Amino acid sequence: MENKKLIVTDLDGTALQSWESLDPKTKEALMKAKEEGHIVVIATGRPARASLHFYKELGLDTPIINFNGAYIHHPEDDSFEDILAQIPTEVIITLFDSELQNYIVNAFCEYKDHLYVLHQGDTIRDWFHIDTCTSVKFGPFKETLDEHPNGFLLETKKGMAEEVMAFLREHYSDIITCRNWDGDNDNIIEVFKSDTNKATAIEKLAKYYNIEPKDIIAFGDGDNDIEMLMYAGVGVAMDNAIDKLKEAANTTTKSNKESGVAHYLEQYILTK
Repeated sequence: MENKKLIVTDLDGTALQSWESLDPKTKEALMKAKEEGHIVVIATGRPARASLHFYKELGLDTPIINFNGAYIHHPEDDSFEDILAQIPTEVIITLFDSELQNYIVNAFCEYKDHLYVLHQGDTIRDWFHIDTCTSVKFGPFKETLDEHPNGFLLETKKGMAEEVMAFLREHYSDIITCRNWDGDNDNIIEVFKSDTNKATAIEKLAKYYNIEPKDIIAFGDGDNDIEMLMYAGVGVAMDNAIDKLKEAANTTTKSNKESGVAHYLEQYILTK
């Protein structure tokens, strides 16, 4: 088809109406875009185990981007070679033996669907989907880590997130990048290899599909979507997006609660 697009969508706050469900109109629009010959890809900070059910619900047959680009794999094609960004285990061990341990409540390292939890306790949240992990190990990372992780999450003590990120940037900026979450979860910091973001991931997939950046449309709502929206030919921020993302985007659509992804696709991409 002429003018084939690579349509990349974030999940939470974008294609999802809630933590557990796709927005129905967005689901319909993305499936129609696929039927019309466009390439639809999910790019999320979630692990594979917490996103593949949405992939299957959309009937996708493309690679999926997890951990904000640290893990790219193809659930439907075994010949596709996984693309992984990994933080050396020795860096993790050194980091958690440092003064950092005084400022955190818990930490969670992930490699594909293997989870490593620093402290076993009630700080573990539902969004880790522990029951569906390939494996879960608890305890000091110097004893449990048997893979170089794709990334890790830190749960800091309240009010300590900025101090922890300053520490990471001062001592580890050549190796890792970090950012904290928004709203009530602003004490959660995600950490990945320094060159990891959704933009570098979709650049790899654009080359895989021979799609030029001008033909990429990307949808997002959060801080971890900024690079992706800036890389895409058209970066679309949700109305519920943070201000920083709206400033980086080419345009804004309706909120995820108002089927914003579907609204944009119906206006500009899908045939009537």
